[in-house]
Amino acid sequence: MIKGLRPLLLVNILALLGQTWTEAAAEEAIAKQEDVKTGTVPGNAARDIWGDFNALGTGPFWALSIRDGQLTLSRAGKNDIITINPGPTAMAKRSATWSIPHQPYPFTLTLTRVECVDGASARRYDLAAKLVFQGKTLYGCAASVAAIPAGPAP
Repeated sequence: MIKGLRPLLLVNILALLGQTWTEAAAEEAIAKQEDVKTGTVPGNAARDIWGDFNALGTGPFWALSIRDGQLTLSRAGKNDIITINPGPTAMAKRSATWSIPHQPYPFTLTLTRVECVDGASARRYDLAAKLVFQGKTLYGCAASVAAIPAGPAP
């Protein structure tokens, strides 16, 4: 019963955000999330890069939180951009990509399993992040929310 309400809930959220999305598209996004979570999508990256993650970069500062239900892009001095999390739209052996086509702020985020060092704090992360937003490519690092407190302090 609850699973059947999820597509309707997503459609209503999108309607509130001024987006149009069919129930079929919502069901497809949910099915993709379930496939990734259960590992039925080819490759290991999808299973490794799934859950709650934080990505961040400097020059200019940006941060993107990935949660089960939403993505939140934060930038210095700007309002946050909040959208639903459709799950990774492309996956490779060591990476996962989220593509958010919703106007007026489309963006693409790719997380790649490779050691990354934040230049501002010298903290080490297990993922590199690449954000394509407003015609610019921004780079940073990412880690699961659970792994961030376990990392060594700068």
